[in-house]
Amino acid sequence: MGSKGKLSFLLVALGLAAAGWEVYEFYSEQMPQLETQTQAVEADVATKQRELVRLKEFAQNIENVKRELTQLNVQLESALEHMPRTFNLSGLLRKLTMLAQNSGVELSTFKPKKAEQRQEGAFFNTITIDFDLRGSFTQCLVFLDQVTRLKRIVDIEQVGFVVPTETAASRSGATNLVARGTIRTYRFAE
Repeated sequence: MGSKGKLSFLLVALGLAAAGWEVYEFYSEQMPQLETQTQAVEADVATKQRELVRLKEFAQNIENVKRELTQLNVQLESALEHMPRTFNLSGLLRKLTMLAQNSGVELSTFKPKKAEQRQEGAFFNTITIDFDLRGSFTQCLVFLDQVTRLKRIVDIEQVGFVVPTETAASRSGATNLVARGTIRTYRFAE
């Protein structure tokens, strides 16, 4: 072997040694780092896949959720008819006046007392209202019956009947009474 052959052999041997060193360095230093990065990426992909499955299930269930929400809104509206968010005494007075006219009695007094600030049961407040009716006993009972049939919750707490002194109407045979009573109405507490 000549000097060119030795030199070539020496260059090849040095190249192989350098390549071996690079392979050794790759496996001892860079390979563990790459494995750690690969595990982190695989864990992230698994997390994203679980989230994707959850979102797909939610998307499939969204119509059911919308339907349930619509039903809950209908139930809330119905509950607000029974127990509104405000006392709305003017609206209640209009309803009671209409019922009085339909019953043939006169609603002569409608006096709300001071709204009670206490919360009964923790989700509603109450207000008490004194009222006077003028009419026959039967007409007063018809009115009270109609009050109990209102969608709004109105409790008739007390009713008393008073026969007024003789008037021209009572002399003619028609007996009119004055019914004095107390009702209580409710509202949702905010």
